[in-house]
Amino acid sequence: MVNVREIILNILIEYDRDGNRKPSLLKDTLEKYDYLETRDKSFIKRVTEGCLERNIQIDYILDSFSKTPTSKMQPLIRSLMRMSCYQIMFMDSVPDSAACNEAVKIAGKHKFTGLKGFVNGVLRNISRNKDKIQYPDKAEEGGIRYLSVMYSMPEWLCEMWVARYGFDKTEGMLKFFLDPRPTTVRVTKGLPQSKNVEEVVKELTNAGISVKVNSLLPYALELEKTDNIRYAPGFKEGEYIIQDVSSMLVMEIAAPLNRQIVVDVCAAPGGKSMHAAELVFPDGKVFSRDVSERKIELIEENAERLGLSNINTKVHDARLHDEELKNVADVLLLDLPCSGLGILGRKNDIKHNIKRQSLEELSKLQWEIIKSSWDYVKVGGTLIYSTCTVNSQENEEMVKKICDELPFQMVDITDNLPEPLKKSAKNGYIQLIPGEFGTDGFFIAKMKRI
Repeated sequence: MVNVREIILNILIEYDRDGNRKPSLLKDTLEKYDYLETRDKSFIKRVTEGCLERNIQIDYILDSFSKTPTSKMQPLIRSLMRMSCYQIMFMDSVPDSAACNEAVKIAGKHKFTGLKGFVNGVLRNISRNKDKIQYPDKAEEGGIRYLSVMYSMPEWLCEMWVARYGFDKTEGMLKFFLDPRPTTVRVTKGLPQSKNVEEVVKELTNAGISVKVNSLLPYALELEKTDNIRYAPGFKEGEYIIQDVSSMLVMEIAAPLNRQIVVDVCAAPGGKSMHAAELVFPDGKVFSRDVSERKIELIEENAERLGLSNINTKVHDARLHDEELKNVADVLLLDLPCSGLGILGRKNDIKHNIKRQSLEELSKLQWEIIKSSWDYVKVGGTLIYSTCTVNSQENEEMVKKICDELPFQMVDITDNLPEPLKKSAKNGYIQLIPGEFGTDGFFIAKMKRI
């Protein structure tokens, strides 16, 4: 019989050993154990993601009760203590006694009999005193240490955001990252299989899925209680596609028309390409490019499922100029590789992997791609620059550089935005702050080639 806690332990040990948090590790493990009960798979997902999401806070708690700091523990014991601490602190559905007892059993099974007393003592002490833990004071060090521990965010990121947005707005962002998030889908429109939103809502609700229409975009649905959306009614038939609202807003702002040509240079997994292809369907065309076969396969899988025949795919490194695309695009989508700091709530591996130095490197990569692809836009055509981050170096500063050094000028986007967002628009761009309107952190700018 499979022990789900052993599965979690193995994932955490591998994450801990590698240092670099591979987002595919949990997904691959869940696919391997797909035969398990839904409840067991949910438990594996919740504890694993919780340990990664709350890693700084968990280590702070363990270090408050253990004479041996987490950094000095045996790797297996460290991961075992982390997953047990998470269950005690954050899972009401798991009795503290069960978390402690299972941890002691696992320690013994892995020949750490001499540490069973240590494991038991520290975990039971945490259980008895979890409401009395002394966290860093909000008033000390500008609240940076407090934010880092309470929301498990590296201190340098807390410092950067507090300097830019202030303490309260930063804390709001960090809270949002830890909140449970629904799966968001975009209902397709104008395709042979498309149904109206009400029909799709009814279909999903009848399947036991909790559905809410998004407050910003009426064709965006927020889904909960989905074990695996790929088995939900209408998914295989192409009635909707998984996409975040902030990503959908890119096409609201771009507003391509039928018969127009859209070029998407960093397109995978294809949400924006699909959205563009629908808007220019049936006579317009979308050229979707990305750097690897696997990424192109993802785009093609989505296009096939949605029945979109007007997407042309090709493996291409966006840093290299493609002469075939010169002066072709009515709309050029530059949704570029970025630090991903706006989507930390969905991809907690980012905060473990990102370093201050890599922000500089990413900006250089972005500029390299921009220089190679800006002339794909026809004169008078539209350039959309977007990222899923909240870092001015990658966003506002990059857009200014485009307009200063290349033949582009900003275009007002106010009329393209849903009413609640209009006041947030600046001169041709919008920076969505994580959680402010219920969306991920996202930056979208619109420019015209002159």
